[in-house]
Amino acid sequence: MSNTEPKNTFSTRVSSYSALKMHVTPSHNAHKPCFALSESLFKKPPFFIHALLVASLGSLTFTNSSWAQSTLDCQPQLISPQPAIPSNADAQGQQQLEADQLSQPSQDQYLMQGQAVIKQPGMVIKTDQALYNKSTEQAKLSGHVEIHQNDLIIKAEKALLDNQKQQAQLDNTEYQILPSRAYGEAKSIQSDQKNEVTSLDQASLTSCPLNTDQSKDWDFKFDSLEINNQSRRVVGRNTVLYFKGVPIFYTPYFDYPLDDRASGLLFPETGSYKSINSTQSEQYFKQPYYFNIAANMDDTLSVMPMSKRGLVVDNEFRFLQQSSNPQNSRQNQQFAGSLQLSAIQDSYDNEDRWRARFDSQQLWGHGFSSSIAWDSVSDKNFYADIPVDKTLNTATLKQRHAQINYRQGNLSTYLQVLNYLELQNSSDNYEKLPEFGLLYSKSWQQTRLDFNATATQFAVSSSNHTKPEALRIHLAPRLTHQLRKPYGKLTTTLVANQTQYQMEDNGNNPTGKETLNRFVPQFALRGNLIFDRDLELFGKNYSQTLEPELQYLYTPYVDQSDISLFDSAERSLDFNNLFALNRFSGYDRIADSNQLSLAINSKLYEVSGEQIAQIGIGQIYYLQDRKVGLNGNSLQTDKVSDYFAHIGVQKQNLSASSTMQLDKDSQSLLSSNSRLKWQNDKHTVLINHSLYNKTQADESEFLSFGGYTRINNRWDLGIYTSYDMKDNRHSASQLGIRYDSCCWALEMIAERTQLENGLYNDGIQFQFELKGLSSSQSKFKQDLTNKLNF
Repeated sequence: MSNTEPKNTFSTRVSSYSALKMHVTPSHNAHKPCFALSESLFKKPPFFIHALLVASLGSLTFTNSSWAQSTLDCQPQLISPQPAIPSNADAQGQQQLEADQLSQPSQDQYLMQGQAVIKQPGMVIKTDQALYNKSTEQAKLSGHVEIHQNDLIIKAEKALLDNQKQQAQLDNTEYQILPSRAYGEAKSIQSDQKNEVTSLDQASLTSCPLNTDQSKDWDFKFDSLEINNQSRRVVGRNTVLYFKGVPIFYTPYFDYPLDDRASGLLFPETGSYKSINSTQSEQYFKQPYYFNIAANMDDTLSVMPMSKRGLVVDNEFRFLQQSSNPQNSRQNQQFAGSLQLSAIQDSYDNEDRWRARFDSQQLWGHGFSSSIAWDSVSDKNFYADIPVDKTLNTATLKQRHAQINYRQGNLSTYLQVLNYLELQNSSDNYEKLPEFGLLYSKSWQQTRLDFNATATQFAVSSSNHTKPEALRIHLAPRLTHQLRKPYGKLTTTLVANQTQYQMEDNGNNPTGKETLNRFVPQFALRGNLIFDRDLELFGKNYSQTLEPELQYLYTPYVDQSDISLFDSAERSLDFNNLFALNRFSGYDRIADSNQLSLAINSKLYEVSGEQIAQIGIGQIYYLQDRKVGLNGNSLQTDKVSDYFAHIGVQKQNLSASSTMQLDKDSQSLLSSNSRLKWQNDKHTVLINHSLYNKTQADESEFLSFGGYTRINNRWDLGIYTSYDMKDNRHSASQLGIRYDSCCWALEMIAERTQLENGLYNDGIQFQFELKGLSSSQSKFKQDLTNKLNF
């Protein structure tokens, strides 16, 4: 059959390719010939489609911007409209052919001409002409070739698909990955399905939409790109990254895995920095390189040349290992951690300097776990001089610890070593070398027994210190009985504090005694009631509660003036401390008490049950004078405490909270900690005010303000300042500005921090990001949140 079929509308069904001579039945719904074949024209889906998709997605992770992506139309256009793609259920495994003309030039050849369409489950192929050879199992497609899958579009001038050799070649191609719409071009694509290898020649790739002048903000160009699906590797040669048409990075060869994160350069950081030991700023440039070692470990190596000090080499190794037992969860294990090392041959100070940090958390199974956070440095000024961790550039101490824990049923124990890394201007501090703790709990209906025990060896690492050292053993069994009703509860607590100190003979023992013993019992009775009512405010319905709370606390006086202070201090400002059993933290002082604590709280709830506001005030009434003080016995004769109040609001875009201490006589403000946050889609304002011990020798008062605003859909501005209101000086300031486009972002941060010597540390940083290649949140936003503790 060599004649050309007429162009009138018809359809036919055949059971094999040689059966095309069978009858023709007119169809009234189509405008071109349509054929349904029970045997696919291509026995296997062309491999290159799957391979190209996997390789592209494996090589790049296309991400969204955290600032402006949602307000910019950043998706590239489709390179061709996506048709409806048949599913297995829709097509029942059959292949459908459509064309203006269908002919059979020879016994083994079938020719489709004019808007030819081949449909099979998961794929639609469009072309001007398709010639299929049954004997050689080759298909030649020419003229406006398009291959559509749910996750890929390919356009080509021509294509050759060979089922016998399981090979495919497409020439002058465009391709696009869905749903990210990343796209590129290639002079040719060759696929070898037997060896599972696909090659792209003279290829490009980008996720940027075209600009009005048809340019791209950034794109990759490759001489060649080979995708090996057996080894699961991608090899590129002569790769160039272009930004605004300018080549900014070149590598002659790269090799990375399809299934894992890829090794490669990360975005650099540049800026200026002035340390506490220098009067002038110096410039630095930090370039990190990421190594993907395995699925559970990686490494980031950074080189940072500094204009005066020289080259800093910084490395961070991270690991994660876990195993699980479905039959027994207590045998589950997990190990995670990081090791950071930095080194510099400092030409400014003419010495070798370094730092090391190890952080790790382990879950060993059978109730055991552990954690380590340990730092070490070559000298106390390392972090002040070298900007590898700017959170420590003004720090005087860094806590470090190693701890192992065990938990089984009602029993939990731990053993830890805790000390401090001494940095600039540090003072002597007590270290726990080591500390052992044990807690056993047992409940009987409304009664609970908690047995708490700790043994701590307090030591000072400095050889010329003048502090006493001791082993402290503290036992504190606690018995609690609670009656709970819907309208309130009543709790009775008994505590027996037994403490022993075994003093070290280091020449600094103020008592001269080897052993000190102390026993202090405590009794507390605490109850509260809850009253509620419906309330209408501004036309809305709410529920309001009134919750009075009362506690009686009795602790007899025990002379503790001969016990040194190892970890005790006055408790910090907190409304909840009204009901603390001890006005001191730690175990070296247990305050004598015969007192009543009274507080009244009120909470406001929406009809949905969400709390939107609360307010409370409280005071302590002393039934006798107090004698125990931090530094010896100091008689306190006040009959009542200062007032303690708190207020909080949480409503849509606004949240605010404040804790206050008010003078008992004048009701003037003595101490407070207040925070306010207002946020909508474009703007965020954060305010923090802290006042401590007003009119006292150690008075301090700080006002911190920060915020960021989206000026438009491309520009963002942020500011932070902290002002010392007592000394009338700025303690820290920061200004951040960020530009966002669809494909790249640039952020600049200028900062000034006052150092303890009265000088200022000035710095400026730049953060550059090519979107689609990696994602990084705004550094200014992260710093602001950390500083204001929101």
